[in-house]
Amino acid sequence: MVPLGPAQQPIILPKYKHMMPEDTLIWRQFIRNGKYLPDQVWYDVRVGHGIQVPTGQPNWMHKFAEYSYRKRIDIVWRKSLDYWIVECKPFAGIVALGQVIYYGVAFELEYRPERAVGRAIITDQVDPDLVDLFESLGVVVFEVGKVGD
Repeated sequence: MVPLGPAQQPIILPKYKHMMPEDTLIWRQFIRNGKYLPDQVWYDVRVGHGIQVPTGQPNWMHKFAEYSYRKRIDIVWRKSLDYWIVECKPFAGIVALGQVIYYGVAFELEYRPERAVGRAIITDQVDPDLVDLFESLGVVVFEVGKVGD
């Protein structure tokens, strides 16, 4: 597997890199619940391609475009030997489902893990129309309840 860089422990921090404030509240509540804490986490894991910069532009511009425009996974976690792609969202709907599916595929292509990668959404509200679809696609949904910090 391609290295992810230094791992962190799943602890409550004042801020998580590029995580929206409402998503941060959900992640903190998940940690507080303590029911399925991973062994290690990586935040803001980039996947996909950056935008193409026209030929002849300075090298810094190419690096900036790759850094700034690649898609970002909220959390990749490892539990035992398994890796999971995790999105935190106030509402687990179609957007969250699409993100976790795409991110899972992109992660597998780019990082080439030896084992299948799980997909999960941490939320405080699930779209009832999607419950069966989440299950059929193998997307685990963790409901943390209404959050407030």
